Amino acid sequence: MPFPQTPAPCPTAPPARDVFAAPLGGGLVSITAPARDGESAGDLLARLARAALSRGLEVAQATLFCDPRLGADTRARPDFPVTWLGRHDTPEGDVRGARVTALPAGTFTRVRDETGQIRGAAWRTNAARYLLLGALTPPDPTAPRAAQAAALWRHLQASLGREGFALSDLVRTWFFNDRILDWYADFNRERNAFFTAHNVFGTLVPASTGVGARNAAGAALTADALAVAPIDGRLEITAVASPLQCAAYDYKSAFSRAVECREAGGARHLLVSGTAGIEPGGRTAYAGDLDAQIDLSLQVVAAILESRGMGWADVARAILYFPNIEWMSRWEPRRRALGLPPLPATFAHCDICRDDLLFEIELDAFSTLPVNNKE
Repeated sequence: MPFPQTPAPCPTAPPARDVFAAPLGGGLVSITAPARDGESAGDLLARLARAALSRGLEVAQATLFCDPRLGADTRARPDFPVTWLGRHDTPEGDVRGARVTALPAGTFTRVRDETGQIRGAAWRTNAARYLLLGALTPPDPTAPRAAQAAALWRHLQASLGREGFALSDLVRTWFFNDRILDWYADFNRERNAFFTAHNVFGTLVPASTGVGARNAAGAALTADALAVAPIDGRLEITAVASPLQCAAYDYKSAFSRAVECREAGGARHLLVSGTAGIEPGGRTAYAGDLDAQIDLSLQVVAAILESRGMGWADVARAILYFPNIEWMSRWEPRRRALGLPPLPATFAHCDICRDDLLFEIELDAFSTLPVNNKE
C-alpha cells in the first residue's frame, strides 16, 4: 500500500528540544519535551510543570524516560504520580525525555491509593467521567513475575472501583515490564485469563502499550491507565481496527489497535496502541532491518489515522521506543524521507515485546472535526 498523502507540516510542531503542548480528549492537555543536553530528570520535570502552569494547567501524571534509578531520589516528590522508566541497561544518569498530562487548575481531584499515596486524577465533563492513573505497581515486588502481573491487574481493578469505574471503562493501558523478553508470554497469559474471567473481551478491549522497561520501585512491571465513563450517551467509545494489520487477539495479545473517544459535538480523541513492524498475519516483518521496520510502523499508523479522517498534523503526542540508544539517530532521516512533519515525540530506551522488533511507536491524535468532514 503506498504511503498516504501527508498533510502540510503542522505550524505548531516543536523545534528540536522544545516543549510541545496539545489538547487531548476530556480537557486533557499533553505536554511533551525531549531532554536538553545535560538536563537532569528533575529539571526536565520542573520545566514541563512550569509549561503547564503558564497555561493555567496543573500536572495530573508524568512519565520520564531516563535511568529509572533517578526515581529513587525522594528529596522532592511532586503531588502527581511519576513513572520513571528505562531499559535494564539504560546508562547511569541518562535522560531521554518526558511527557506530562495536565488539566485546567481546579477542575479535578487527586486520587490516592489505599496507602494514601497520590496515584492519579479524577474529573468530569458534560460528556463523561474520567480517571487517569499512573505508576501503579504490584503490592509485593518480590513475588514471581507472573504473580506480580496478576496482582497488578487486581490492583488496577480495585483502583477503578474506588472511584466508581469498572474494567469496561478502561480505554487505554500502558505496561512497562522489566526484561519483557524473558516473560512476555507469561504476562499475556495472565492478562488473557483476567480479561476472560471479567468479560473484558465481551465489552471494550483497551488500547495498550507493552514494552520492556525497569521502574524506580524495582517491581517486575508498572502500569498507567485511562478510564472513561460516558454520561447519558454524550460520548461514544469504539475500538478501531488497523487496516494493515490483523487484530492483536489473533496472536494472543489482548489489546485493541486503537480506541476512539468521540463527543457528540464532534471532538475526537484517538488513542493508538504501541505499533511495530508486524505483517498482516501477525509475524515480524523485515527482521533485522531497522529502517524498513520504522517505515512499516509509520505506514500502519498512517492508515489508522486515515481510517478516522485524521492525519499527522492531528497528532498530539507520541513516544518512539528503541531498544538501542544508537538507533535513535535513524528516526529523523526516516521521518524526512517519508515526508512526515516533525512530531511531538520523545524517545524512550525500552525493549520491544519481540527480540526481532527494533522499533515501536505509540501516539494520540485529536480533532474537532467530524470524520466525514476531514479530507
